[in-house]
Amino acid sequence: MVRAIGFYKWKRGARFDHQCYRTKHMATARDLLQPLGLLRLESDEFLVVGEPQEGAIVAATYAYFETPDAARAALAAAGPALLKSVSDYTDLVPQIVLSQVTAHL
Repeated sequence: MVRAIGFYKWKRGARFDHQCYRTKHMATARDLLQPLGLLRLESDEFLVVGEPQEGAIVAATYAYFETPDAARAALAAAGPALLKSVSDYTDLVPQIVLSQVTAHL
């Protein structure tokens, strides 16, 4: 299984609307990625006291796919629409990475 991770690093003066991110953006991501092989979708709001420190990760999305090729194809197809919705909740630029998931239970 492959996980596509989109994360947001804090910059002084930035805005991030976690409510919009959790509801509107994640619904959009699910709707766009599910027909393209999405297996599971999760998001995190990183908890901090006060304003985050410069460079701290404040939120992340985790989208799971069967293979790296499936993840890359889905992101290529849905990426422009997903990036368009980013301005609804933040002025930060998401960073995207892929990882191979290994369970250790």
